[in-house]
Amino acid sequence: TNPAQLVAWAAELEEAGELKQAAEMYRAALAAGGSRPELNFQLAEALYRTGDLTAARERYFVALELDEDYVEARANLGCVLLELGEKELAASAFAGAIQSHATYADAHYHLARTLDELGRANEASEHWQRFAELAPDSPWATEAHERLALS
Repeated sequence: TNPAQLVAWAAELEEAGELKQAAEMYRAALAAGGSRPELNFQLAEALYRTGDLTAARERYFVALELDEDYVEARANLGCVLLELGEKELAASAFAGAIQSHATYADAHYHLARTLDELGRANEASEHWQRFAELAPDSPWATEAHERLALS
């Protein structure tokens, strides 16, 4: 079976909610076709959705090792790191996402929240402001405006 077919089956399994089987199919595609950033990202997503945060973290890291500018992988890695309680590393991941893609609104949002949690409100304000500018219609925009009003 060729890797593209394995990826197609993995996507079908994901759609059907069979996340563990989808993850195994992504692993098979990686074994059959070699490591690619997109496949590692897809595997990380499936693993995240199964609740296997440690494995998801590792796959996001692999995706970034293969493509350091993979902004979605860097941002999602930050979210996983937050859930694992690694706030400083999460902040670094979000900052890295912004460095490679300055207009990625979600990265500004997550970095602002993380900086607030770390007690770095002055730094957070800059990212709350940038998020509000980039995504004024976001469901999170109200939170950004409320946070900015407190500054």
